[in-house]
Amino acid sequence: MKLKNQVTSKSRHLERQLKTKFNASTNLLVRALTGDKSALKLIGQMGNDGAKISEFAPQVREQMLAAIKGTEDLNVVLGDIYKQAGVSGEKIERAVQSAILADTHLANILEEMKLDFASSKEKEALRHQQSTDHLLLKAWVDKHMMQVDGEYKMLQTELQTDIRQQTIDLQHDRELGKYYLVRGDNARDDFKPKKQYAGRSIVQKIKDALIGF
Repeated sequence: MKLKNQVTSKSRHLERQLKTKFNASTNLLVRALTGDKSALKLIGQMGNDGAKISEFAPQVREQMLAAIKGTEDLNVVLGDIYKQAGVSGEKIERAVQSAILADTHLANILEEMKLDFASSKEKEALRHQQSTDHLLLKAWVDKHMMQVDGEYKMLQTELQTDIRQQTIDLQHDRELGKYYLVRGDNARDDFKPKKQYAGRSIVQKIKDALIGF
């Protein structure tokens, strides 16, 4: 190039910024300024891209920021919901398990009460039956003993005449023997009467008259 570039040599730091930050060199610019087609196309495309970016930048920025913020909100909300779901889920599960245990406990208690009631009912029935049998047996024994005691007393009373009669018979026999020794053939039995307490016919008549048997 015949024209003198007096700026570049005095602006090396700035030129470096142009190259590193914006991907353009002084050589590229000079070539484009002198009509180099490839340089012109490259800078033209960079300009078009820049123009498009500048045109859509506000909306892209707004939409992208909205997308980012929405993503943030989505994940924060989901995180909060998931965490609460975990906490609440645990509490719900514990409540369900507690209810199941309580229900099972109640069912077991009711079954145990039913079995205990049935056992108590059977024991009470057995106790009642044994008590009834005992009372019936005791009543029968008492009645039997009373009957035996009564019959014994009746027999004792009834035998009093026989015992008394036995004593009188022995005494009368002795007296009659002595009488025979004194009177010999002249002895008469009717002169020696004897008391007659006994005699089943007499006793039976008394029993029949008094007690009807």
